Amino acid sequence: MAIYDILYEIKDERTANGIAKFNGYLEDYLSMIEDDETKKDIHALFTPLFMKNEELRICVDLKLGINKDAIANQIIRYKDSFKLPRGSITCPYLIYGNFQESQKAVIFVPGNKEEYVMAKALYYVISEPENEYEGTRNEVIATSISNENKDIVMDGIDQFFYKNEKAGIVQRSLDGRLFIDYEEMYDIAQTMASYQLVNLKDILAQSDNAQTTINQIIATWFLLKKFSYVQYMMDKNNLNRVHEGNVKRQRQAAKEKCDAIGFVSYSELWKLVKDLKVSK
Repeated sequence: MAIYDILYEIKDERTANGIAKFNGYLEDYLSMIEDDETKKDIHALFTPLFMKNEELRICVDLKLGINKDAIANQIIRYKDSFKLPRGSITCPYLIYGNFQESQKAVIFVPGNKEEYVMAKALYYVISEPENEYEGTRNEVIATSISNENKDIVMDGIDQFFYKNEKAGIVQRSLDGRLFIDYEEMYDIAQTMASYQLVNLKDILAQSDNAQTTINQIIATWFLLKKFSYVQYMMDKNNLNRVHEGNVKRQRQAAKEKCDAIGFVSYSELWKLVKDLKVSK
C-alpha cells in the first residue's frame, strides 16, 4: 500500500485502540488548536500548507514500533530498545496527501537542527523493512520546522508535493541547505546523547513516572544510534570518497559511529531510580 492509503486507515484516540492522538484533515486540526497557546507556533507554521492545499491530512503523535529483526537494528545491537512498549517512540506530525496521482507525506518535528536529526531518525524507523509502512520510503521525507528554517523547509515541501521532485533529491537538498555535512549532524547527535547521559540523575529526579521516563531515555538513545548508523550508510558520496566504494568498510565505520553514542543499561537506569529514592 502507498503512504496515504496506510495513514488514512490509522485510528486515533477518538476510537478504541487508536495509535495516534489525531488523524484527519489538517483544516480540522488547525481549528482544534487555534485557541491553544501552547500550539500557536505550530498553528502558524502549518497554516500556509493548508492555505495551499485544503485536502491535506495530518497524523499527530503516531505511535511507532521497532522491528528488532531489521538488519540495521541488529547491527546497532541496542537490545534495551527491543523492550520498549509500542508508543515509546512517537512521530509528532505527519502531513500527507495525494499529488498528481502519487501519495506523499512529510514527517515534521518542531524545532531546528537537533529536531531535524530526530526527524530523520523517525524516518529511518518508519522505513524499516517488514513493518506496516514497508514500501513507502520513496513517498516520505523528514524535517524539522521552525520560524528560523521555515522558508527552506517550505521550499523543499513545494518541490516534493507540487513539482514532483523525488523524495531522495529533496531530502538531500534539505540536508545540504541546513547542515555542512554528515559530521555536523553526527556531532549534534552525539551532543544530544551525551547531554542525556550526563544529566540522567536530574532527568530521573524530576520525573513523575520513572517507567515512562526510562522508556523515553532509551527511545532517544535508540533514535540517535539509528540516525548515526543509517545516515552514514545512506551517504553514497562518503562511500566513494572515503571508502573507495567498499561497502564493508563503510559499514564498519558506520557501526563505530553508532557505538560511540553512549548509553546506560535498562537495569542501571532502574538502579539510579532506586538510589535517588534512598537519598531523599
